[in-house]
Amino acid sequence: MADPDDDMMDLDFTTPGAIPVVEEPKSTVCSSVPPRVEEVARLFAEGQAAQACDLLQSVLHQEDFGDTKELAWGMLFDLYVALGRRKPFESLAIGFAGKFEKSPPTWPVADGAPAVGKDGVATVTLSGVLGANAVQPLVKLREMAAKVPGVRLDLAKVADADDTGCNALLETLRVFKQLKKSCVLVGGEQMAAALAPKTVMGERGHESTWLLLLELYQNLNRQDAFEEAAVGYAVTFEMSPPSWEAPKVAPVAAPAAAAPAAAKMSADACALTGHLTGSDREHFTALLAWAASHDPVIVDASSLARMDVACAEEFGRVLGEITIGGKSVRIRTPGCLLTALWRSLGIDKLATIEPRKL
Repeated sequence: MADPDDDMMDLDFTTPGAIPVVEEPKSTVCSSVPPRVEEVARLFAEGQAAQACDLLQSVLHQEDFGDTKELAWGMLFDLYVALGRRKPFESLAIGFAGKFEKSPPTWPVADGAPAVGKDGVATVTLSGVLGANAVQPLVKLREMAAKVPGVRLDLAKVADADDTGCNALLETLRVFKQLKKSCVLVGGEQMAAALAPKTVMGERGHESTWLLLLELYQNLNRQDAFEEAAVGYAVTFEMSPPSWEAPKVAPVAAPAAAAPAAAKMSADACALTGHLTGSDREHFTALLAWAASHDPVIVDASSLARMDVACAEEFGRVLGEITIGGKSVRIRTPGCLLTALWRSLGIDKLATIEPRKL
C-alpha cells in the first residue's frame, strides 16, 4: 500500500502558478488626517453637527493641523452652513482671508423660493439643519399652496432640525392637510429616521420634534410607526395620544430625476447624492455598474450632503473592488467634512479626492 506521504512528495510547490494567489482589495485603514480632524468628521457623519462644530471651534486656533490646516477651516465653514450660522461664518471668512491671503468662501445662496413646475406642483428644497433658515421658504410655500394642485418638499439634503425648524415644517404640513393638497416628501423617510432617536419616552422637551415625527409618519402612510410614537408621546406628555388619519389625497408622483437616490449617472460621472447611511451595498449598485464600463471611474460628490461611518467603510470596500482591476477612481468636489472622513479611512489611497475649492 502506498504511503500517503509519498503523494505529498510528488507535489511541486515551487512551480509558478502552483498555488493560486488571490489578491485582496486594498486596505482602507490608514488615516492621513490628524486625530482631531477625524473626530470632528466622525461626529458630523453620525449626525452630531452641533457637537462637531463646538469641538472644532474650540481647537481650530489652538492646535497644529499641519498640512490639513486649510481643510480644518473648510470643515468649520461647512459646519456653519449646515447649522445655518451665518454670522460666525462671516467672521471666520475675515480670519481666513488674513491667514491664507486669498479670497474667503462666501455664504451660499439660500434655498430658493418655491418654484412651480410644468405639472403645476410647487416645490421648495431645504438643506443643512432646519432652523430659522427654513422659516421664510416654508412661509412662501404655504402661501402658494392654495393656488396649485400639489406641493413638493425636498428634504433629501436636510441633516437635522432644531425646534424652530420642526415648528415651521410641522405648521407647513398641517396647512397642506387643511387645504387637502397632495404633498410629496422627498427624503421624508430619512428625516423621520433622523428625528426618531430624539423622541425618548419619558424625556420631556422638544415637543415639536415629537409632533413633526408623527406628522411625517402620517404623510408617509406609516401607521405602525405612527401608533408606536403616539403612545410614547402620550406617556411622555401625559395626554391622550393623537389619532391616526390616513392621507386623504393620493400623493403626486415625484419626478424620477428628483427622487432621492444613492447614485445617479450623468454623461461623464456617477453621482452620489443626499444622505447615505448604513452599510447597505445597494447605495453603490449604480456606481459598480458604472465602473464596469468606465476608466477612469469618476464619482461626482458635489450633491452628497452626508455619509455616515458605516456607509463610508462600505464605500471604501467598493472602491477597493474597483481599483483591484487596475482602474483609477476620481471623486469630484466633495465637501470638506466628507473629504476629512474619507481620508481618515484611507479612501484617499484608493481614489484621487478632488475637494470643493474654498
